[in-house]
Amino acid sequence: MNSEKNEFIETYFASWEERLDRAKILIDLENYSYEGILVLCCYIGAFSSMRYPELQNGVAFKKTLLQYSNMKDFYEQIDLLFLYQWPRSIFRDNGNYKDLKNYQEIIGLLKNLYGEEKDLVKTNRFVLQQEVIDCILKGSTISIDEENLKERLPLFSLAEILYRYVRCSAVHCATLEFINSTMCKDDAEEYILTSKLLWETTLNIKNSLWRECIKSSKWPHELGM
Repeated sequence: MNSEKNEFIETYFASWEERLDRAKILIDLENYSYEGILVLCCYIGAFSSMRYPELQNGVAFKKTLLQYSNMKDFYEQIDLLFLYQWPRSIFRDNGNYKDLKNYQEIIGLLKNLYGEEKDLVKTNRFVLQQEVIDCILKGSTISIDEENLKERLPLFSLAEILYRYVRCSAVHCATLEFINSTMCKDDAEEYILTSKLLWETTLNIKNSLWRECIKSSKWPHELGM
């Protein structure tokens, strides 16, 4: 029974290879790279819906990204520029972000260590989540709600940025305001999230989920939490 089921699973996931190949062609074509990014975001969303059908789209998307991309440490990184600029961003009135306590104190501590906005370059703009947490907790002169910090800080992570600024803008607003043509080039030094990286992320998710399903002889939705 398991052998027969695995054959269906193999066939299903193998069918995704052709789709990913077509997406790769799109991102490699200058005039269609934006469409390729949109397609890849939809593919990640499809995998996350299959894997976690009981979760909200955003939660499932980010959970799948962290668990199956083989890039957990990368996507958990905090974008300090986003954290600094949050009060001027489109999410300035978002309740989830506003629930982060002691924001001004936190920013003051981080600026003492990493510098002002103008000082942030690629080498110190993206910082491991635990490093940011340790910096805040050790350097603060006031009582910081550690639980609140650990719960809300991921809102400024690369995983969150990929979901909110790339995926949601592309799917719901038919725009990629966060992206310009630079992101679509292999040498896109200005961006850490590139179209090539997004393709690799999607491929890794597909392969990781494929292996887990075959190993357990279960479809994605049957794997449980």
